[in-house]
Amino acid sequence: MVWIIAGAVLTAAFGWTFSVNIVNAGNVLGTAVGLLLILYGLFRKKIPPLLRRLFLSLLAAGGLLVLVSGIAIVRQSAQTPRQEEGTVVILGCGVRGTVPSLMLQTRIDAAADYLTAHPDARAVCSGGMGRGENISEGECIYRVLTARGIAPERLLVEDRSSNTEENLCFSAAIIKEEGLSPHLILVSSEYHLYRAVHMANRLGLEAESVPAHTPLRLLPAYFLRECMAVVKEWIWP
Repeated sequence: MVWIIAGAVLTAAFGWTFSVNIVNAGNVLGTAVGLLLILYGLFRKKIPPLLRRLFLSLLAAGGLLVLVSGIAIVRQSAQTPRQEEGTVVILGCGVRGTVPSLMLQTRIDAAADYLTAHPDARAVCSGGMGRGENISEGECIYRVLTARGIAPERLLVEDRSSNTEENLCFSAAIIKEEGLSPHLILVSSEYHLYRAVHMANRLGLEAESVPAHTPLRLLPAYFLRECMAVVKEWIWP
């Protein structure tokens, strides 16, 4: 019964996000594991002992990876910049036509708060244009921030990148060209910051972070996906 309950909880926590058009590795894996736990609970006595041990070993190994990577993610998300002087880099996320997705909106909100509190800071709005986007993510960030009252001359746009590593590399090139502080203040979703800072350090960049907070109902899907991405970054950067 415990297995069935655990599986039902996981299936509900991850599976409902499909109904709001969120499909990523996190909710696919979380839902799949939940369904497997339900099936395991229902048919456990009929499964050969060797297969049971193999299933439980894989489950334990996966759980350990999620635990270790999850601790790293949570620790980074709790940190605040120690160095006041730096150049803000807002890492892009999806745009729906010309409107920021919910995840991107939370990043813009966090960036607006930081830039308002630090009126001398300048920022790079980073992100290219992907499928379903009519403007680049960088341009979308720029438009919303200026509409929120952030002076346009404080903002630069990087609109060529298609992933986090390119966000960092292309933004760093713009920062160097403009003669701005090379110390990066990365603004992104809290689950994304560990990997972003780790990647920046791997690229020889100094970076700290400012978290944008994800709605709790969506966090499991994005958090699990990020755990997988962090493990990949550790093993195969």
